[in-house]
Amino acid sequence: MNVKRDLEPGQRGLILLAMALVSGAGLAFEITLTRVFSLFFQYHFAFLAVSLAVLGLSLGAAAGYFVTRQRAQTLAGVLVALGIAFPAAAIVMAWLPSAGSIVPRALAALVPFVLSGLFSSLVFERFSGVSGAVYAADLAGASVGVIVVLGLLNVMSPFSVVLLLGALTGVAAVLVAAADGSLRADRRLAGGAGAVVVIGAALFVANLAAGVIEFDPARLKDAPRDKTMLLILDDSAQDAHITRTAWSPFARVDVVETNDPTAKYIFSDGGAGSFMLRYDGTPESAASWRGMVDDVPFALNADRTLVIGAGGGKDVVLALMAGAQDVTAVEVNPAVIEVTRDDAAYNGGILDLPQVRLVEGDARTFAERDENTYDLIYLNLVYTQAAEPGSQVLVENYIFTWQAFETYLERLAPGGHIAIVSHNALEASRAALTAIRALDELGTPPAEALDHMVMWMLPAEDATLRTTALVVGKEALTPDALDAVSASARSMGLQVLFLPGVQELGFEPLRTGTSLDAFIDEDAAYNLEPTGDDSPYFFHLDPGLPDPVQSALVTALFLAGGLVMFALLMGAPENSRDSVWAWGGMMLYAALIGVGFMLVEVPLIQHFQLLLGYPVVALAAVLFTLLLSGGAGSLLSQRWTALQLPARVTVAGLWIAGVALVYRVAVSSMADALLPQPLIVRVVAVALLTALVGVPMGIPFPSLMRRAGQIRQRVALLWAVNGAFSVLGSVLAVVLSMTWGFGLALTVGALLYLGMAALARPVLTSA
Repeated sequence: MNVKRDLEPGQRGLILLAMALVSGAGLAFEITLTRVFSLFFQYHFAFLAVSLAVLGLSLGAAAGYFVTRQRAQTLAGVLVALGIAFPAAAIVMAWLPSAGSIVPRALAALVPFVLSGLFSSLVFERFSGVSGAVYAADLAGASVGVIVVLGLLNVMSPFSVVLLLGALTGVAAVLVAAADGSLRADRRLAGGAGAVVVIGAALFVANLAAGVIEFDPARLKDAPRDKTMLLILDDSAQDAHITRTAWSPFARVDVVETNDPTAKYIFSDGGAGSFMLRYDGTPESAASWRGMVDDVPFALNADRTLVIGAGGGKDVVLALMAGAQDVTAVEVNPAVIEVTRDDAAYNGGILDLPQVRLVEGDARTFAERDENTYDLIYLNLVYTQAAEPGSQVLVENYIFTWQAFETYLERLAPGGHIAIVSHNALEASRAALTAIRALDELGTPPAEALDHMVMWMLPAEDATLRTTALVVGKEALTPDALDAVSASARSMGLQVLFLPGVQELGFEPLRTGTSLDAFIDEDAAYNLEPTGDDSPYFFHLDPGLPDPVQSALVTALFLAGGLVMFALLMGAPENSRDSVWAWGGMMLYAALIGVGFMLVEVPLIQHFQLLLGYPVVALAAVLFTLLLSGGAGSLLSQRWTALQLPARVTVAGLWIAGVALVYRVAVSSMADALLPQPLIVRVVAVALLTALVGVPMGIPFPSLMRRAGQIRQRVALLWAVNGAFSVLGSVLAVVLSMTWGFGLALTVGALLYLGMAALARPVLTSA
């Protein structure tokens, strides 16, 4: 039974509701995949979730070109397939035995995105005349999906979330089929849609109850080296086993016991481990942990200590054993706090002792807002290999930028120190140069800044085990301080890497007046340049782009170029008034929006992360507002006549570019002004600032779809081109931010919207 060209408002509303459900499920799946991929792969492969999402949507839209019969059964059939694809993807990703099976898991995850893209392109094709309403439903559904999935990931595994998405898609299939009574006309379709709902719900409940489709470390082989938990569980000599698991949008958190009764491990996504010590409040209970590299900084005054990255509380214990009377411990992952508190009988309730103040949130934002001063600010291997939901590739870490170090120095009491315990000498060297940059900004030139620091390393044949302790003083280190640290380090058998006036090998040019920039440029073997807030990739130590980013860039360029050629060949104008040049202009317009949108979205999330203090809150606030306000802009554009579109889309493009350029210059000042305000005020401010650019960003694309709708099947091709260039935009956001900074990425995004504004009149008039 064919869909009527003019459905009743209620029937069309069912289609739009289904569109919103599918869009929300798609974005929820994308965010959930960052959790799944971070479990199995090395953390930097989590960017695949973003690339797979837009790649799949593009391929699905391109496939929509070949679907010539627009029937409710066709749309509902696609959703039935999508409802099956979600649980199938969960099963494949969970049950594959090799942790190195990147391609099979990626292909399984790609299928739901392809089907989502196919459904969306068909809906846009069918309802191109009201594309503003369709795009509004698409963006509104996605915005709700952001909030819902982040809430779900707090209470269940990502695999359970994916199973739930399968049932939700079945509901969307029922809505689409019901739009013209097809449930009565096609019993098989009705049965298929209903079965998807029932099976998806049953699998979801079974997984909650028994974990039938879950991440199982015992099943996995070939674990990456940075998945330390899997290596420990495979080591029979340690007799290791998992005793507790908790989930959050940040990571899966596991507590692992071994045959060592003095400590337990806490792992985030199988890596980034921290220790929970057996502690009863007496120095004797944890005495075996004294005398390690981590303990070197506590040879100095630690009466008031700020611990950044509390983890399982080990560093808090070390501070208390060193005589600290007041310890502030900051931990961003609520699941880590949860499992540590659950084991209070073992760790002595370390996070809730009277002399300990626990802060749940981002340490950098806390330091910016805090008015207290400290004798010691302690950062011990503060590195989360778990990919955060808003991350694109390498983990951006605002704790290790020179602006952060500048804040730490300002929070030190007279005679206070910053201590960084890092994985190896390269990280310590970069931290030292970052601290020197911060001191330089505060008025201490590099030659004098060298007198503020000392660095010791644990000698080991394996370079990855050469743990290094760096101490940086607010003032030049006194002879007594140097003697205390040196005596402590030597008692542990550490090797001196830098000691003022004694061992300055490698740093001599700075002592003789060479500028910091010139000093760094002299050594191109490693990327040791001080990291800043505009490009906070502290752990990216190799020069150039990482291999995964290079591969993603090549793939994105190939995809974009291939789809452009496909669209040029298959989208030849059927109307004599059109021309290849006009069609090419429409594709260029779609491409500019695709790249520009991502180059504005990604920097906004990054810039506002520092202001809000919680990465998940920043993701939710920016993405939710951007999508919802974009939907409002799309609805607004639907009210305009075809003759009004060119001029008003031009204004929208100019507005987006102007606001983005203003944010490039002023966002840091705005953040500084808003930081002292309560969280709710900052969230509202971020929402308003995002909406200023979000509303006009929702206007250009549905306007193009609406004008192109008069030429059959071109809508699907334009959707595919836009999606392909969105993939390219997401990768370019990473490339530009790693090479030149997020500010440049935002500037390029603004310039692309200026290009779109220049094309608006000729493209929208000639379509």
